[in-house]
Amino acid sequence: MEVDAAGTVPVASRQRTQSRFGNFVGLDRRGLRAFRASGLGWGLDGMDWMMYSFVTGAIIASLGISTTDIANIASFSLATSALGGVVGGVLADRFGRARMLVIVVLCYAVATALCATAQDYAQLAVWRSVTGAAFGAEWGIGAAMLAEFAQNGKRGRIMGFLQSCYALGWAGAGLLYVIATLTLPEDWTWRALFLVGILPAILAFYVRRRVHDNVDVENVSQSRIRLILRPRQALHTALATLLAASCQSIYYSVFTFLPLFLSEERGIAVTGVSLYLWIVILGSFVGYVCAGFIHDRIGRRPTFSIYFVGSALAIVFFLLVPIAGVWGTIVAAFPLGFFAAGQTAGLGAYLAELHPTEIRATGQSFSYSMGRGISGVATGTVGGVTAALGLGPAIAVVGTAASVLALIFLWTLPETNGRDIVEGTQKETVAR
Repeated sequence: MEVDAAGTVPVASRQRTQSRFGNFVGLDRRGLRAFRASGLGWGLDGMDWMMYSFVTGAIIASLGISTTDIANIASFSLATSALGGVVGGVLADRFGRARMLVIVVLCYAVATALCATAQDYAQLAVWRSVTGAAFGAEWGIGAAMLAEFAQNGKRGRIMGFLQSCYALGWAGAGLLYVIATLTLPEDWTWRALFLVGILPAILAFYVRRRVHDNVDVENVSQSRIRLILRPRQALHTALATLLAASCQSIYYSVFTFLPLFLSEERGIAVTGVSLYLWIVILGSFVGYVCAGFIHDRIGRRPTFSIYFVGSALAIVFFLLVPIAGVWGTIVAAFPLGFFAAGQTAGLGAYLAELHPTEIRATGQSFSYSMGRGISGVATGTVGGVTAALGLGPAIAVVGTAASVLALIFLWTLPETNGRDIVEGTQKETVAR
């Protein structure tokens, strides 16, 4: 890349770089702005959300609550994310994607920071539930906005890149956790991390000034909820919701409890837990990006199938097979991240392609967020079954069961790879 005498990158050089990346992922300049907004939003949300999994042990010690309480709080926040996603999607179809993204990011940042003020189980449950509602709205709005900029044959890859931003946020949470653990008393570690959650508020100002929608959906007078529940559309919506629920059950049943499993069941110190998690995060990043390209190459259903089978095998291997040494860690942890996290990469493109423009944000948010709410049953089941089986086997049972269900629901839905979702070859109508 060119550098001028002052040591800065010339504007023309930056534009050529952006153009090469834009051509690679199928986005124009406006689409790249939407990608930056959606990617930063999703990455910062991932950082804030995954902080909870890192600090569960510290919260238990500080507030005097149990593992079951931790699981219940996770379930509550996943349930409220369903409501937040539905409401956010409806408002995005009514008032525009970018406008609502600003509001959602601000709400999410403030609610996360307020978690640091919790003094007992009830207060933490309330603030995490509010955070969950805003978290539920953010993904659907950002994913719908970005999908509408993408080229039909490259939608999978750009949505894979979007999902990979979550892994970067997860890595950021891990880094902050290590720093806070080594520098602060245990009672202050989790509070400090939640306070950092105010940072996404900065993103709202960028979105407000630089990002605009690619579609006009404000002229639909009928209720969006009624439209997605019309008989034929309702079938797609219901099946897509069950698929999203299964995908997220795989993810949350494993990664919500992974740090606790490594420290409590395996007796691994903070530095050792960090090694495992960094390898898992690396695997998830690679899994997200690869999934996007595979989706574009061979289609939605074959790619999802590969990842669901891989998830089940990776979960059982990691949780139930004794692992020792650095290389053993890499061999076991990388596939867990690659498959069990990477399997969600295709949801952004697939759910967008299953819903027409006038109800896309509503339908996409409804399916993803209601699915996340249903996945709260999975985290609650892990907490309840732990007493009988132990944490590792409980995670393995729930995670593999979710993988099987995901395969079943996937093959009840159509293949949509290459579908025109804005205008052109395939006319979009709400199924009636």
